[in-house]
Amino acid sequence: MQHYDDVNGHDMTIAALHEDEFRTTQMMGHQSNQQKDGVATTQYEYYDHHQHHNRRLQLSMTEEKVTTTSNTNNHENNNNAIIIGQSTNNQGVIVNMLRRARDKVDEKDVPFLLQVPYTNSDVIYNIMTECYGLVGREYWDVKDLQRDEGENVVDSFYVSSHDRPKEMFHNFGKRFHFLSTPHYQEGTSLLTLKHKGRIILMLRHPAYIAERMYLSRPNTQKGDLKGLLQYVNGTDYYDNWMTRMLANVPKEEKVTEEHFKYARMILENKFIIGMTSDMAETVKKRINLHFGWKELPSKQGCELEYIKKGTMELPTSALEEGGREWRFIAKKNLFDSKLMARGMAVFGMQKMRIPVHPYTVRDDRKAVSEAFGHLRNVQDEIDTSDIPFFWHIPKASGTTVKEVMSKCYNLIRTEMVDPPSSLDLFPEKKVLNVDLTTPEAIVVARGYNVADSKLADVFISQLAVEGSTVFTTYHMGRAFTIMRHPVILAASLFYYRRIATWEPTYRPDFNDLTLQEYVEMPGYYDNWMVRMLTNAKLGGLNEGHLEIAKAVIKEKFIIGISDHMDETFRQLESYFGWKEQEAGCVKSFLGASFNKNKYELPERGGPVWNSIAEKNKFDMQLYYFALELFGEQAGYKAASDPFVYSKLLTVPWEFVDTMAPIRSELNSTFSPSG
Repeated sequence: MQHYDDVNGHDMTIAALHEDEFRTTQMMGHQSNQQKDGVATTQYEYYDHHQHHNRRLQLSMTEEKVTTTSNTNNHENNNNAIIIGQSTNNQGVIVNMLRRARDKVDEKDVPFLLQVPYTNSDVIYNIMTECYGLVGREYWDVKDLQRDEGENVVDSFYVSSHDRPKEMFHNFGKRFHFLSTPHYQEGTSLLTLKHKGRIILMLRHPAYIAERMYLSRPNTQKGDLKGLLQYVNGTDYYDNWMTRMLANVPKEEKVTEEHFKYARMILENKFIIGMTSDMAETVKKRINLHFGWKELPSKQGCELEYIKKGTMELPTSALEEGGREWRFIAKKNLFDSKLMARGMAVFGMQKMRIPVHPYTVRDDRKAVSEAFGHLRNVQDEIDTSDIPFFWHIPKASGTTVKEVMSKCYNLIRTEMVDPPSSLDLFPEKKVLNVDLTTPEAIVVARGYNVADSKLADVFISQLAVEGSTVFTTYHMGRAFTIMRHPVILAASLFYYRRIATWEPTYRPDFNDLTLQEYVEMPGYYDNWMVRMLTNAKLGGLNEGHLEIAKAVIKEKFIIGISDHMDETFRQLESYFGWKEQEAGCVKSFLGASFNKNKYELPERGGPVWNSIAEKNKFDMQLYYFALELFGEQAGYKAASDPFVYSKLLTVPWEFVDTMAPIRSELNSTFSPSG
């Protein structure tokens, strides 16, 4: 079946808001080799620019056990030894002590930062302690871990950063909010059935890690690729470090495919993944979202400062990605390279699926309630000071609606056509040049008092929550939207982004993908409508989000349907009192066939159709609910439905039942979909 879409105009999607991407922090130092009591020992010493002290990364391998040594640094008082090798801990016990990344958030669980060298793990540590005010229990020596395992320190001293922040205590003592260590096996052994762990793992390609380790050796210099390859090919080099750590494989043993499969299973299921190459995304859209951490009031901008500082201190790599040397190191670390590729996919998928902390959900819910308080209920009596607000869902007849409003109803709409945003009028286009496309732009528009200026007849934004906040007590918003079947909408958007060279979201690489491959991409932005209505732009969704979305559109939005535009405009004319300036104008726009994008829709009920529908299951339910409202709303002009918008505050959201402060306030539990 052929399908067509308008391609004129700027019909961009609003998904996650992207911060600047930063690369990794610099670590500098040297390596030394020595023989002691017949044990070969390799030490990597690096300088941590954020913590201002030296730490030693020591790899001590024997056939039976790890050998631990300690060193004294004459220049620094704070020295720690990192021993990485074979553990005697039972693998099954270790795995069971870790929560799955998709499990609901529980405050009894212990955040666990796995300190992987040369991956910016130290930047994450500093952000957690300096920006969020958390207290970490940091271990560099295995002996300390073994000692504290015997003393059961987790059950004795772990406290939730939300329930019991540091400022609650006159003397915080031995209490801590998270664990931090490079020793995966031994660190996990501290955890208990009462306090399981949630691991944060930073990933970086093994080729770049190998380069940094080589440069930590004495008498090496950047750009010496021949020396780097000799080092990687030598007997001292510790290949497939990540796979060995997760699968507990000692250096003298060869890593196998079975080891890799086990390590991949751990990576996919147990870790909150961060990427050294994308620190802002890692901090803002993974760690904050999942753990509910925020910058202290006195530390605003702290996260960005640490990320930028780490970036500035990071030297550029002499390796060319995909080049001969890069490929040689990647092959030497075949299993770690495969883990890295899988980790990147998991990183993308967690963007939309990671369980969201109840405190984050509570903040979203508060924002939704306050924002939609700026809108009239659909059955409130008409007030001449009210301003129509069009929530523009991408690829759902938005361009047609805007053209009809301007050319048939002679209405002035908001749209930035000549940057920057301003209160300039373009009479010939029937446009007020104000930008409502981003949260930042909407803040600027509110500063203009744009709603009270009476310069526009209709406000338009893709951001339902933020866009509603431009309205005021004197000029309330009265909202409407046009909805489209989520499967058809997803297909339309996919094919549109292939050709829309004028859009910031243009993706020429989509021409190499099928529709099925597009929706299976890591990070595919699912359930767009429910996310926009509930302010849950990232992370997992549940039935509670759907119920809130239903409540909002029922009480606050006049519904139009893209497949029934004749009836949609009839209802809009009846509700808002709009009249055509010239008879037949609306019909002429609905029948126009110019600037159409031609593409094949998937077979209804076929595997691709069903896959997209499943990915967007909450939007599917919202759409069918909207179809019912569309029929019910015909002729709406006065309130008759007993539903009151304030009941939005009592719609059940599922929160974690162990969260005492939230349970007492909300009396509910949270469980995101997998």
